[in-house]
Amino acid sequence: MAFLFIVLHMTATGDAGDRQSHGNKDLTIGLTLSGGGARGLAHIGVLHVIDSLGIKIDYISGTSMGSIVGGMYAAGYSAREIEDFALGMNWEAMFTRNNDLSYIHPVWRNDHNKNIIELPIEYGRLRLPTGAIEGQQLWNTLNEVFFHVHDIVDFNQLGIPFACVATDVENGEPVVMKGGNLVSAIRASMAIPSVFTVVDREGHRLIDGGVVNNFPVMVAKEMGAGYVIGVNVSQGLRPAEDLRTPIDIIYQMGFYSDARSFGKNREATDLFIEPDLEGYTAASFASTYQIIEQGKIAARKHVDEFVALKTAGQKKPESIGGSRREEIRLVIDSIQIRGLENVRTWFAKSTMKISPGDSISASILTSAVNRLYATNYFDRVHYSLHACETTDKTILQLDVTEKPFASLSGSLHFSSFTGVGLIAGARTNKFFEYNSHASASVLLGEKPAFKTNLTYFISDSRNTWLQWTAHGRYLTFPLFENFEAISEYKQSYFRTGISYNQLAGENGYYSLGLGYYYQSLAPNMRSPVIIDGSTSALETRLKWVFNSLDNNAFPVSGKKFNMEAAFIFNQSPSFSKISVNGEEIELEDLGIHIRNFFQTQINYKHFFRIRERLTQFSQVQFGYNFLYEQGFINSFNVGGTHPFLERQVTFIGLNEYELICQSVVAAAHGYRYHLDRGIYLSAMANLALFDFRFSEPEKLSRDQLVFGAGLSLGYDGLLGPFEITFSHSPQTGKLSAYLNLGWAF
Repeated sequence: MAFLFIVLHMTATGDAGDRQSHGNKDLTIGLTLSGGGARGLAHIGVLHVIDSLGIKIDYISGTSMGSIVGGMYAAGYSAREIEDFALGMNWEAMFTRNNDLSYIHPVWRNDHNKNIIELPIEYGRLRLPTGAIEGQQLWNTLNEVFFHVHDIVDFNQLGIPFACVATDVENGEPVVMKGGNLVSAIRASMAIPSVFTVVDREGHRLIDGGVVNNFPVMVAKEMGAGYVIGVNVSQGLRPAEDLRTPIDIIYQMGFYSDARSFGKNREATDLFIEPDLEGYTAASFASTYQIIEQGKIAARKHVDEFVALKTAGQKKPESIGGSRREEIRLVIDSIQIRGLENVRTWFAKSTMKISPGDSISASILTSAVNRLYATNYFDRVHYSLHACETTDKTILQLDVTEKPFASLSGSLHFSSFTGVGLIAGARTNKFFEYNSHASASVLLGEKPAFKTNLTYFISDSRNTWLQWTAHGRYLTFPLFENFEAISEYKQSYFRTGISYNQLAGENGYYSLGLGYYYQSLAPNMRSPVIIDGSTSALETRLKWVFNSLDNNAFPVSGKKFNMEAAFIFNQSPSFSKISVNGEEIELEDLGIHIRNFFQTQINYKHFFRIRERLTQFSQVQFGYNFLYEQGFINSFNVGGTHPFLERQVTFIGLNEYELICQSVVAAAHGYRYHLDRGIYLSAMANLALFDFRFSEPEKLSRDQLVFGAGLSLGYDGLLGPFEITFSHSPQTGKLSAYLNLGWAF
């Protein structure tokens, strides 16, 4: 009735057709969009209906995901543009700690983000983070989205006046943000407690506004809205049996306080829209399209109310703000960096590769920020742009939060071959000298291992560096004959070396090194052939490494290439016992001759996305020993699904050490399908030729071929990649299952 009274009154006055400025007695329309994680994508569907009917919104208030969608709409994006953004967004990347591998220095890409937990050490004490995820990629994305309104510090000056809500962690009070930096306001509004780190903004430490005011209708009223369209996607308080993921539980905790304010906001809503989102949770980003459609369905049920609003004096809005598709460029006057304490200013500026006078775009700035963040010196890098008072150029201001130079880390690994292992590590980004990095880690378990490295960059550009590495492992492995286990050996090995390295482009480097290795062998059970002793040697290595993969766990694009040639010399064998069926013999009687030899190894992987969820991948591996007659002592180990052993050639269908040979070439091809939420299904087949000699091609036979195929189900989770693989090889005649959890050490 109240709504009809308003309509009749506006018609009677004759002013309904001509809208005047905000704040007069005419009907002003507010739009409130609630928080709700992925469920908040339904707001986009509601905006589609609003756009299609030409409804003019005068004020927008929002919380969390509602602040992102509402902020974009207020900044001039249409519903169609916001939907394109949502459908094209890699939401999983937004909610992880992972950085784009392309910005990581090639020497560290293979080991990047392979810890479950990393705790900084500051002033001799562990510093606990305020959330699991900093969300640097979210900062970057928001900066790009709102680049065209970077100069607006009063949200009333946006195309549609806008406000969003956060929560002050000090007193639990709501903080309504109507001005300042728009990106930091939206990022604070969606800082989910214990998921995202808190945001320091204008003297407040802020977290998700959904904790206290997830449906801020009263904020829109206070802004001047006489009529509020409220879209609520909150799940409210849910039964315990429906809380299935960590995000679900955290959202439940966040709504305890909001549940008390929801009633007041609901009562103040003039047009209440609540999409049917049964079955969708705060983490259902894989269902973006379906959730948007549910928003459209819910809004269409209120078409009559929308039409009445338009009749009451609404006009289709003019194009406002800018467009995400427009390429806006700014000329840099100067660069200011706030928050630097231990990191040198020259290093930060040179890493960004932006200088005064440069013409920059949003994408160029994002790349610069990513390069800076990828140095591992910073927890957060956020920029803002300000007009220069004396020129028409722009001042680039960076606000950074430095990461302590040292940290401790931990992770877990399990595989069918190594068993359970706990990994503990320590690293520092400043090992006495500024350009030096050091790390050490140990695997504690059935088959323990360790590795250390010290890297010193010779040049400030980090194009040239020296590196010392050392690693070792103790393990037991079966010895096979015709793919049947005949014995078991225990092995310990240690390898150390120093190398000179030179960057080769953005994704690769060359390495020349000198090293030393030691290994011991001893039977772990009764065996017809016993070799008990050790050997050591020196080696020189020339290596080329190239890595353009987009992800270490389940890549969908990019290449990885490792080629190395080594000369092993000055071997010093020391065997206490060598026997066959209890009779002591010499190594030479087994055809084993310890002497200098050359070794080459190549590993090439290529991942290519052929559809949105389908990736094709292929792999070629090659290993060859020249002048080599050492049996299994330094041969190639063919088998296993994950590479973590010396001279290993992975092969679906064979277990580790099931095939040991002095030469091998293997080719694999397969497809991987991204099912949902980090779940992948892969199918592949591989073929290998082994124990061939270049000098004797006429001796090749079918017996030197081995084939294998398999299916695997994988999940990219908090503990690292989980993968179970079922494979078969006609040569072994066995169907085998292999389980891997976490990152191989």
